This record gives sequence, C-alpha cells and structure tokens, in this order.
Amino acid sequence: MKRILSGLLLVILLFLPRISLAGSAFPKPTKPGEQGSQVKLLQKKLIEAALLQEGADSAVYDESTRSAVAVFQAQNGIRVTGVADMDTLLVLFRKPKPVPGDTQVPEWYAGGSDLIPFGAVFEVKDVRSGTVFSVYRMMGESHLDAEPLTKEDTEEMKKAYPKWSWDRRPILIRYEGEVFAASMNGMPHSYQSNKTSGFPGHFCIHFAFSRGDSSQRLDAMHQQAVLEAVATQWYDPPTHTNLILN
Repeated sequence: MKRILSGLLLVILLFLPRISLAGSAFPKPTKPGEQGSQVKLLQKKLIEAALLQEGADSAVYDESTRSAVAVFQAQNGIRVTGVADMDTLLVLFRKPKPVPGDTQVPEWYAGGSDLIPFGAVFEVKDVRSGTVFSVYRMMGESHLDAEPLTKEDTEEMKKAYPKWSWDRRPILIRYEGEVFAASMNGMPHSYQSNKTSGFPGHFCIHFAFSRGDSSQRLDAMHQQAVLEAVATQWYDPPTHTNLILN
C-alpha cells in the first residue's frame, strides 16, 4: 500500500505543475490592429500594472494599448515598439518575487541545484518535530549533500532522528531569507569534511525532481516528503519582545 501511495504522489508531483502551467493565462504575442482573447489578456495585465484605465480591456489592440505597451517597454529596458512580443510578455507576466517566508518549490534541474552554493551555511527545519539546525553544503550533483555545522546542530538533528536512519523526512530550508521545500534522510554515510560536528559522514537533502547519485532515479519517498513540506511555512517562535502581557 505504501508503494502505491508513494507512486500516486509522485505522479501528482510530476504532472500537476505542468498542467497548471499549460492552463495559465499567458497570451500569445499580439500587435496593433489585432483583436480577440489574447489581446484581452494583455490588456487586463496592463490594467493591473496601472498602464491602462479600468474597463479598457476591449479585446482590441487599439492606440491606447499600443501606448501602454510602449511605456512598459521603456520602463523595463525593452526595445520600444508598442508590439507585445515574447520578450515583453515574459517580463510583463513573469512570476512576482516571493514574499519572504513563503515556501518555494525549486526543481533541482531547473535552477534548484544552484540556489545554495558549495560551502554555504543554511538552516534546516524538520517539519514534523519542529527542530531547527544549521548545516552547510559540502558537495552534491544529483542532490544536495550536507553536514551539521557544529556538535550542537548534530544534537538538534537527533531530535528528528533519535536513531540515525535512511527514513525520509519533510524539511524546510532557509537560506538568505528564502524558504524552500525539501526532504532529508538521517543516515551519516560516505565522506566527512567536518571532523568537529560529531556527525560521522554526511546526509542527503533532496529537492523536487532531484535524483540518487548512483541510480539517477527519482526517489518516490523523498518526493512524497517534498510534497508534505510544500504545505507548510517557516514560523519562528515569538520572542519576549513581541509577547503581549496581560
């Protein structure tokens, strides 16, 4: 049963992002004189950007639409033509920057592998136990290999793994103010570069679509744990400075 559920969750992870992208409201390039639903999508976005007046989404690429596109191009360093070409649309409809603290789901082979540089220190929060510890990225090409930073961090990690094991657990990663959904195992293995942490090896952290080193296969249990982490956010406990005393 576990294998069946893991397989179903992996299918969801593999296909849902692509379905949502395929159905997203991203118009085709259009130019002055054209009309239709693609122009209307463009105009709605220009209204959101305060470049067109409310109610100006007539679905006709008129002079006011051309002027609005030209202004947007000038504001964003795009060659000013008044034509909604692909370069213009990619900037106009790009995904907004995430709000600090929002959980992101980077894909390993679509930029995720470069988010945390080799040697960088970051925080890991075990979703189920809430324990937080610092680690650093030591290596990893198909996924991220990490080690606890200090003995204290190793002790914190033990709250998630009273006994070291290969069990996959959902985690949140916080690095430079951004939060990423991921999965870890808790088994020290192979190379060790930090001899003072009390952790005899390194452990693995997986992102969406990352793979095993030798098998180069997706690990369904890691991907299932990433899905569990996606539904959570990083909340810091309140400090004495923001407690309200009655």
